[in-house]
Amino acid sequence: MPSESQAQAEVQRLRDQIAQMQANTVEKIVEVQRKYEELQQQLRVEAIEREVAAAVREAEAAAMAAERSKK
Repeated sequence: MPSESQAQAEVQRLRDQIAQMQANTVEKIVEVQRKYEELQQQLRVEAIEREVAAAVREAEAAAMAAERSKK
């Protein structure tokens, strides 16, 4: 049977291990959140790019229609 000091040392070792696991978990959560925000920003940029491309196509079509109506 372990002595009281051995039991206390084991409890402390387990507490330290739990603390390290919690710190690692927090680090992983922070990294996942950062990646999520990065991907969200990328999606917003891509949506804006599509909107701009559509607006350019509309403007070009309107300009061509205006040119044709002048003739």
